Amino acid sequence: MRSIVSRDFKPPTEPARCRFESRQALYWIQRLRLATLATALLASATQTACGPSKIEWREEVQLASGEVVHVRRTAKLKENWVAGGGGGSFNEGMTVEITQPLKPDNPRVWSARFVPVIFDRDPVTKEWTMVATFFHCSSWNELGRPKLPYTEYRYRDNQWIQQPLSPQWIGKPANMFTGMTPDWSKDLTVVEKAGRLNDPMVDPSFRSVSSKWQHGC
Repeated sequence: MRSIVSRDFKPPTEPARCRFESRQALYWIQRLRLATLATALLASATQTACGPSKIEWREEVQLASGEVVHVRRTAKLKENWVAGGGGGSFNEGMTVEITQPLKPDNPRVWSARFVPVIFDRDPVTKEWTMVATFFHCSSWNELGRPKLPYTEYRYRDNQWIQQPLSPQWIGKPANMFTGMTPDWSKDLTVVEKAGRLNDPMVDPSFRSVSSKWQHGC
């Protein structure tokens, strides 16, 4: 499994696992400010005996044009994921859906077993585009082991078409959250999201579309 945590981050000696009580897991998560999506999913699974099959939240997404759209996001967890290997394959799929503003050219729900990094419109073609990364090395292998840990989706003819990463996105900062707000019922604002994405604990390849990648796969 690819780590979302920066190489400079020093984790606790004993990681939070389902054998821990949820209070112990949350203690370490809150104390160390573990704001990454991977850790948040782990925490949620721990709180409910590794049981939630789906997590949902909402966030604001600022496009390159300056427009802010509101999206609904979900993350699907594999049932009994810990029993299969210590939590190594919990990301079974994520979705992104624009809820506001409602426009006729809004894309359909994006759904894939990848982690959204940039959601925007191509400045030239005006196509809706999703740049995504992954947690699992198996996903990298499925992509053909690209030099950079990303894939791209373009919305064409009322469907999302997957393709290799376009060079135009390299160096662009993430506008999607690769972390998680502690309050599942609260919308994640652009300002709050920016602060969390700038956390030095998060690996640079999750904070922007990196031009270099030292993979651990």
